[in-house]
Amino acid sequence: MAQAALFSAGQMIDIAIQTEQAGYAFYQAAVEATDSPQVRALCEWLAEEEKVHERVFQGMKENLEPQEMLGEWPGEKIEFINALVGSRFMPQPEEAEALVKDMSAQGILDFALTFEKDTIIFFYEMREMVPDSAVDQVNEIIAEEKAHVSRILKAKASIKK
Repeated sequence: MAQAALFSAGQMIDIAIQTEQAGYAFYQAAVEATDSPQVRALCEWLAEEEKVHERVFQGMKENLEPQEMLGEWPGEKIEFINALVGSRFMPQPEEAEALVKDMSAQGILDFALTFEKDTIIFFYEMREMVPDSAVDQVNEIIAEEKAHVSRILKAKASIKK
């Protein structure tokens, strides 16, 4: 028998906020660490995007009903979400500087690409757990994350050696 658990929208949004903060810290550290003007400009843009998304998620959280519970989820769904969150997509913000210190421009882009893809997967799962009033906002952020992937792929192709 699969176990069930209750998720609050607030908990999912908190994870999303933490993910955006970690992404911001990584991209800011990458700006300082890279000697590639192209990667620097891309990371500056991505850092700003993370801040915008964080503000959107903060707004979602402020509009939630207190203790809003969204239902029961099968054990497999919980295990999947725990695996996504457990991988942390991105290290804690305080670890970002050490992470990028020895990365090449391609290494930064590879890491950013994996982060953005994992974030999209998480947001697809999150979309099922937030109130109906927040689904459109999550969909917009997913579309923006897809645009991030596209820009990262273009940058990777243009600086490939």
